[in-house]
Amino acid sequence: MKDKETIKYKILKSALVVALLLLCIFALSSCDSTIIDVYTQINSNYSGTRTVDLAIKTDYLKKGEIIVSGKQTLYDSIIASLPEGKIETFEKDDYTHFKSTAEFNDINFLQHVSIDKYSDEPPGRFYAKMTMEDFLFYSNYFFEDYIDMKIDDSLIAAQGEKSNLARVSGLFGADPELLKITYQIKFPVNIVKSNADKVENNNIAIWNLKFGDQKEINIEGKRIKYLTYVLLVVLGLIGAFIIFLTFVLAFSRRRKRIIRDRKPFKSYDNYFKQDKYFISPEDRDDI
Repeated sequence: MKDKETIKYKILKSALVVALLLLCIFALSSCDSTIIDVYTQINSNYSGTRTVDLAIKTDYLKKGEIIVSGKQTLYDSIIASLPEGKIETFEKDDYTHFKSTAEFNDINFLQHVSIDKYSDEPPGRFYAKMTMEDFLFYSNYFFEDYIDMKIDDSLIAAQGEKSNLARVSGLFGADPELLKITYQIKFPVNIVKSNADKVENNNIAIWNLKFGDQKEINIEGKRIKYLTYVLLVVLGLIGAFIIFLTFVLAFSRRRKRIIRDRKPFKSYDNYFKQDKYFISPEDRDDI
């Protein structure tokens, strides 16, 4: 039992909810939103990158310069709570962005996005899934994923109704505008069907979520094999040319054979010359 609780604690410690716990104090007195943008780019070979961008009002960070939990500032705590990957920070439009970018070799081994990194569901739900059906003229792609923006009830129950987890869940659950979440998938092919809120450029599916949402993600895409069509056209043209060339050669040989079998005609000049010098037998006797 102790080992299980230790594992839960380690999972929770590395989750994004740590940052929300620290922001809770400042959000109570402000209507400014905290923004989470999850952007996943998938390549046709199932590799790609996932970027998690956490945007926090810069004023919150200035207030967080006070030491939190005795050791870390709010800034350092947020950095520590980000998913593993290449970390970068920058300021834009009065917000400070904390951005983590990680590469993956196979989307099927990429864990789903969770605000607390914990779930009682079977392990299969922890990973995205992408499959492909290949045909002569096109390929179909199917993608599934799961977004969990809800703090698990068992975690809240374990720490009590007055715990920080309960406070955060109550705060952001009561006012969804305090936390805005965007989940985006850039698909390697054109999207033909999805349950996204909107699709941009035919291959970027976007979901707008709020705290507490648990969403199944579904995308279907299709890639037209234009090269196959081009090859068929080229082969068709080559075939037509071969047929035409065969017809020309056959017609040419037939014409030569007809000309060769035909008897030669005498010229008009020779014909009239024969008439001019022809002498009948009667005339020969007179001579």
